[in-house]
Amino acid sequence: MKRVYFIVMMVMLQMSSLCASTRGDVKVIEASEDIRYLGQKIAKEYLLLYHNPQKTEIRDKLYQDMERMERAVSDISSITNSRDSKNILDFLVYNQEEIQTILKEPVDREKSILMLDYSESFLEAANSIENAHQYKFSKEEKMLMSFKEIEYLLERAVKYYIAAKLDIDKRNNFKNMQEAIARIDKSLEDINQYAYPDALLGEIQSLNQSWETYKGYLRDAEEFFLPNLLLASLGTLTDMTQRIALYHKKNQ
Repeated sequence: MKRVYFIVMMVMLQMSSLCASTRGDVKVIEASEDIRYLGQKIAKEYLLLYHNPQKTEIRDKLYQDMERMERAVSDISSITNSRDSKNILDFLVYNQEEIQTILKEPVDREKSILMLDYSESFLEAANSIENAHQYKFSKEEKMLMSFKEIEYLLERAVKYYIAAKLDIDKRNNFKNMQEAIARIDKSLEDINQYAYPDALLGEIQSLNQSWETYKGYLRDAEEFFLPNLLLASLGTLTDMTQRIALYHKKNQ
C-alpha cells in the first residue's frame, strides 16, 4: 500500500512540475514575441527620429518601448533555467544599455544603421530563446501566434520602408520589405481559412481590404514617401488584428 501511495505521489509531483514548466514556457514565448516586435518598433521609431529630429514625441515613444523591452527581458530572466537563454539575455541587456546611450546623443545616419543592426540582434535572440522553450500550441493559440506574427511583420515592413527612403542600403532594404510583405500575405491566408462566426466576417474582410491598400502604399515606396499616412494606417491595421486576436484569446 505504501508503495502504491509513493508511486501516486511521484506521478502527481511530476505532473505538477510539467504543468509549471508548460506555464513557464508559454510566458517565455510570449515575452520573446514582445522582444521580437519591440526590436522592430524601436528601430522604426529611431529612423523616424532621424528623418525628423525635432519630434520629441517620437523620442518619448522610444523610451517607453525600451522600458517594455526591459520588462520582457526581466520576465524571461525570472522564469528560464536555460543557461543558453540566460547568456542570450545578458547579451540583450548589453544591447539595451548601448541603445540607451545612443538615445542620449544627437541622431545621425551612422546610429540609424546601428539601430537597424540592433533590431536584427533582438530578433535573433528572441528566436533562439523561443526555440529553447518549445510548447505544443492549441488551435486557438496558433491563431493568436499568427496575429502576433502579423503585428511584428508590419513593424518590420515599415522599418525597411523608412530605411530605404532615407537611402540607407536602399536596394537591400526594399528587398527585405518585400519579404516581410510576402510573409504577411501568407499569415493572412492561414487566417482566412479559419471558420470565423458571422459576427466577425466583416472585421476579417476589412482587415484584408485595409492590408491590400496598405501594401500598395509600401510598394509605391520608390515613388512616394508617406510616413505619416503609413503610420496612421499602421495603427488602424494593428487595432484590427488585436480585436480579432481577442476572439481567439477568449476561446482558448
